[in-house]
Amino acid sequence: MGLADRLFRRPQIKMSVVVAVYNTGSYLEPCASSLLGQSLPASEYEVIFVDDGSTDSTPARLDELAAKHPNVTTIHIPNSGWPGKPRNVGIEAAKGEYVYFVDHDDSLAPEALERMYDMASRNHADVVIGKIAGHGRRVPRTLFRQNYEACTLETAPLMESMTPHKGFRREFLNEHHLRFPEGRRRLEDHVFVVEAYLRAQVVSVLSDYTCYHHIARDDAGNAGFGTIEPVGYFGNLREGIDIVERLTEPGPLRDLVMRRWYSVEMLNRVGGKGFAGWRDSYRRRMYEEIRKLALERFTSPGIWEPLGPQHRVRSVLLREGRYDDLVRLAAWDASLVLSARLDDARWKDGRLHLSATLAVETGKGDPALTVSEAGELRYEGPAKDVPEQARVLRPVEEPRVELLLRDRETKVDRPVALTVSAAPGGGSGRQPFRLVAEGAVDPGAVGGKPLSAGVWDLFIRLRDWGAGNNVTRRLGAVRIEGLETELEPAVVGGKPLVVVPYWTEQDNLSLDVGQKTRSLGERLAGRALSATVDRGAETLRVRVELPVHVGPGAAPLGARLCAVDQASGLEVSAPSRIEAAGSVAAIEAELPLLAAGLDLAVEVPAGRFARVNDLGVSAEPGPTA
Repeated sequence: MGLADRLFRRPQIKMSVVVAVYNTGSYLEPCASSLLGQSLPASEYEVIFVDDGSTDSTPARLDELAAKHPNVTTIHIPNSGWPGKPRNVGIEAAKGEYVYFVDHDDSLAPEALERMYDMASRNHADVVIGKIAGHGRRVPRTLFRQNYEACTLETAPLMESMTPHKGFRREFLNEHHLRFPEGRRRLEDHVFVVEAYLRAQVVSVLSDYTCYHHIARDDAGNAGFGTIEPVGYFGNLREGIDIVERLTEPGPLRDLVMRRWYSVEMLNRVGGKGFAGWRDSYRRRMYEEIRKLALERFTSPGIWEPLGPQHRVRSVLLREGRYDDLVRLAAWDASLVLSARLDDARWKDGRLHLSATLAVETGKGDPALTVSEAGELRYEGPAKDVPEQARVLRPVEEPRVELLLRDRETKVDRPVALTVSAAPGGGSGRQPFRLVAEGAVDPGAVGGKPLSAGVWDLFIRLRDWGAGNNVTRRLGAVRIEGLETELEPAVVGGKPLVVVPYWTEQDNLSLDVGQKTRSLGERLAGRALSATVDRGAETLRVRVELPVHVGPGAAPLGARLCAVDQASGLEVSAPSRIEAAGSVAAIEAELPLLAAGLDLAVEVPAGRFARVNDLGVSAEPGPTA
């Protein structure tokens, strides 16, 4: 079908969701619920569950879903042992313009299908990728920094995403006979996806809405988990390489595609904690298969020269057959940690401003990177007789630092980009390289939406630092003097949102959003508050200042002022609200004039109204404290 036909003959079913299923058990329910709760009308999409010979209650549950929902189909096949066969069966059964693959233990966001289809259709895309959030699973980060209406392998970092959780135009799949390799094997998704990328005229990437939730099961039952058998694994990788060599000429595009496999599937496996910790017999088999493949198929310097120095040094040792040196280097790399000193934390304009000094070091404090007086960075991993150019960090891309707000309950990360600069050095010769990261968190708009109610733990992550994998650590336990006291609570956003920062038992920084475990009342209890009382003929005008930061445009937070007559014990109260008053907040109300002296208290919402502080204010006019 030509482009004109595709434009004017849209099928009734826009998206076919194919789910390969095997012994899913209770994990099926959130997956199915998310698929049936899509904003796209049920008449415009279908869900195809292909059961790969499950032996538990899953087949019966799938049949129930199909009987109840007209847009759900269940297909039962004999067990094939891996997702490739059921996915292919799903492709053959699909009627939609696009076929989207979902794992049986994952889920979709409510507007995922509608948004992805809209982007794909307006760009006539062959492949559409929606932003993926990882729940205990690694997911692409660089790819989802921005939307790509129309891109290719050469214009977007598509090789960062090799899982099948994408939408593929069905006629594109059929035109090129694209199907998954079948049987129990590894990297079947790589073989399928890399050919799709190379044949696609247009790929669309939707990054401004999280479409897919990639979930690590509690029982470690996800397909693909488990020990890798080196001969079979890299034999499967050769199938992907065959496709690349068939569809590309030697040169930059081929090098770009091969580079991803060389760095992630190969060099990552001859370094770091995994390689250092494996038993020697397994480690040596892994090394031998990787070296054999590297020398046979990864021969262009354009593959490894753009990599960071850690990978370039590993590549030198691998190609020269220096197994013992690789093991020593892996142990050193495995000891690297991110040191992070919190230098500043304060509220300003409704945002929590943070500054931290970072370095990557071994457990003994030795730097992973040093900097010369001329500003040249060098990777200091212990490997003799390695060319200096392999160690030097090329200024291709500056290190990126993210503040991660991690929901303590769901483990979902909400990243906030920080600005980065080199920390001032001192002394002559090479010095440890340190970074200063600065930025601000708006709890009312992290990634375009407010933080949900709950406890959010603060982490800091260094990415693309040129000498290794991403490194992450908790923030707050190491901090400069003067940050020992508690940060003031804040009221931000249009709801409004109450945010209570606090130091954990481990002395790290966390934010309680919505007063789940730390309330505003508890934080203010016992604090010496300042009050002003203006006496009228029959009333008292009372104003109490509170050590609370109120962000610009924050909706007023309801509260009450209470007065207790010291003689009779009679209590009266008046509704009020917490609003900005310069650098602090204030609550103001008019109370009846009682006969005797009075005691004042402020009540704020914390699930219930909590009495905060008896002020001991008498009914005399003028300021009190």
